[in-house]
Amino acid sequence: MLLSLFTFGANGQTLASPDSLNQISIEQKIGQMIMVGIRGTHLNAEAMELTRNQITRGDIGGIIFFKHNIKNSRQFRIFVKSLKSLPADQPLLLAVDEEGGLVRRLRKSQGFKEFPSAATVGAKYSLTEAYDLYSSMADQIHQAGLNVNLAPVVDVNINRLSPAIGQLNRSFSRNPGVVFDFSESFIRAHSDADVITTLKHYPGHGSSREDSHNSITDISSTWRSSEQVPFQRLIDSSQVDMIMAGHLMDRAVDSKYPASISNAHIQVTLRDEMGYTGVVITDDLQMGAIIKRFELEEIVISAINAGCDILQFSDPLDLDDNLSQRIKEIVLQAIEEGQIDPQRIHESYARIIDLKSRLVTSLDSTSD
Repeated sequence: MLLSLFTFGANGQTLASPDSLNQISIEQKIGQMIMVGIRGTHLNAEAMELTRNQITRGDIGGIIFFKHNIKNSRQFRIFVKSLKSLPADQPLLLAVDEEGGLVRRLRKSQGFKEFPSAATVGAKYSLTEAYDLYSSMADQIHQAGLNVNLAPVVDVNINRLSPAIGQLNRSFSRNPGVVFDFSESFIRAHSDADVITTLKHYPGHGSSREDSHNSITDISSTWRSSEQVPFQRLIDSSQVDMIMAGHLMDRAVDSKYPASISNAHIQVTLRDEMGYTGVVITDDLQMGAIIKRFELEEIVISAINAGCDILQFSDPLDLDDNLSQRIKEIVLQAIEEGQIDPQRIHESYARIIDLKSRLVTSLDSTSD
């Protein structure tokens, strides 16, 4: 059934067929644009009833997992496999933040292998050693049943005291060429294990003086053009699955919105000028940087009009149970009122389905 949605381009890339895309309702397409966090640890839990219904109705297209979803490696594999077994028109994007170092979700205490930080890898590993290391990371993610790693961090370590990047050792290097080299090894290792990767945090978080988890991070006076280099080189080498847009404010580009919901950042700069045609996912739209400053309606409409494809709401402890339905209603009303061109929804859906088409061959490749 899935394969009937796809055709093949000249380079062998799988593409969604135009006829099949036209047969999908706008509500289904909006659902594919939503990624959420969840509360449960096993499919039959009472807390999972809402999620089960959202998956089978197509109200969500992806799930991001955190430590509260994981008791141990066996429980987690069974949990993920049971989610994948639910009837759905499209496979779910099943994501985790697994960078290595302090930012990891699969922990030794739960029966998983842990990995060093990007800063350690960039300073002490060869590229061959990095590929081997990240192959092990990607294999572990794949064996857990997941198909998306929200990594690598391609931020350049401009400010070593940055509370979100430098102080947490999340950047490979201060040198953008080194960041590109190790990011390329990370991406290649994950691709070889059938795990989708995500470059973050566009347009570059490495010079920041604030942490976007807490408030809008203004990089207007600190951002440097070198921070764009890893993104551009990876785009030019056709190695990008997804790019995450950060809650980063550069008033020289957009005086009103951070990059995550800015048309000037995403559509104009990233897509039109840098030539990126793939999926853009927002950073968590429940972060203090965004939710404290804008209403949900403005966040959703602006993110879609910016050119973002997947809207991430990843805090399951602060979620409105009907969030996906609220988002859908916001988008439908915005379309009716002329605030969103329906073509934007069609474009995002096509990009998401193109990305998900790469998952078809590996849907049943994990076991208990």
